[in-house]
Amino acid sequence: MQAKPHPPLLVDRREAARLLGVSAGTVDNLRTRGELPSVKILGRRLFDMADLRRLIDARKAVSQ
Repeated sequence: MQAKPHPPLLVDRREAARLLGVSAGTVDNLRTRGELPSVKILGRRLFDMADLRRLIDARKAVSQ
């Protein structure tokens, strides 16, 4: 029996953009405005999946 693969903890800006349904430039803008935290590891800017979910949840709350 194979173990279920774990979802990634961190994704790059292109994957973050794909998951959010926006452009990579929009992800950059969200990051520079402080709306989407990121971490830099070995020269790569990465985004925590939990932060993507929080961004989505915050936007839901605003629109309701």
